[in-house]
Amino acid sequence: MNIGRLVKKAQKGNDKAYLELFQKYEADIYRMAYVYVKNKNDALDVVQEVAYQSFKNISTLNKPEYFKTWLMKITINCSLTVINKNK
Repeated sequence: MNIGRLVKKAQKGNDKAYLELFQKYEADIYRMAYVYVKNKNDALDVVQEVAYQSFKNISTLNKPEYFKTWLMKITINCSLTVINKNK
């Protein structure tokens, strides 16, 4: 199924559509987080936080075709939060 349709379903409350979307990009999220936090456990925490934040805020995504970009931005923000907490 294409990303745009899955995003629209997820925005309407379809948990399975969201899960499918998130799982598609989970490895990319982990890699991006690891590049920033340089620690396996912190990277896994970031992935979990991204899952929560993106699920909670998916209704704010205006253009479904930018879902991955949106997820990566959340990943970067969460990673920076973790880095600042660890200072």
